[in-house]
Amino acid sequence: MSDELIEELWQIKDSIAREHGYDVDALVAHLRTQERMESRRVVDLHAAREAAEYGAPGKRADSDPGSRDTGEPAPTAPAR
Repeated sequence: MSDELIEELWQIKDSIAREHGYDVDALVAHLRTQERMESRRVVDLHAAREAAEYGAPGKRADSDPGSRDTGEPAPTAPAR
């Protein structure tokens, strides 16, 4: 991905966070309201939970040394 794309995604994320006062509970409430209004999932964590539990779909968790479950929390992106 290009740096411009990543920068645009960060700007969108920051805009959404600002609109909700950087309050996770307010953001979740907004997303749940959107889901009800649109009759579809705005955020579907099923695939993410499955990947966390079983490794990436179609890929064995032990096929890449960097993907082994060490019991340690996954690294996070640096704060901006």
